[in-house]
Amino acid sequence: MQVNFSAQSMGELNRLPIDRQMELLGELATLGVGQFYGVGGEERFGRVQRGPKTFYRVRIGDLRFYLEFSSDGIFCSHILPEHSFKDFCFRCGFSSPDDSSVEKDGALWQFLENGERMEDVASNEPR
Repeated sequence: MQVNFSAQSMGELNRLPIDRQMELLGELATLGVGQFYGVGGEERFGRVQRGPKTFYRVRIGDLRFYLEFSSDGIFCSHILPEHSFKDFCFRCGFSSPDDSSVEKDGALWQFLENGERMEDVASNEPR
């Protein structure tokens, strides 16, 4: 089965050492069509619906691969680190801003500061 990659997923792969890239590509190459339709590997694949598209979420090590299946093969649209904000946003259907815009947005810092203040208040209350 042929595997194609988006610019985002190629960028993520290129950041990894060559031996890790080969390991991941080997894992992707062994995926069978039946696995996408629930014939096997149900615990390994999640489904994410984004508009008219269905993405299959595959866990390989500490990365999450979002794949589309077609008669031409597999298209890997995203590779995201596990437990990351971007992975959470993608799974939940939220738009995910890039990290620099999140850092510049005062709402994030205000949210974090308010959370710290709430913890301080709670820790000072008599029990």
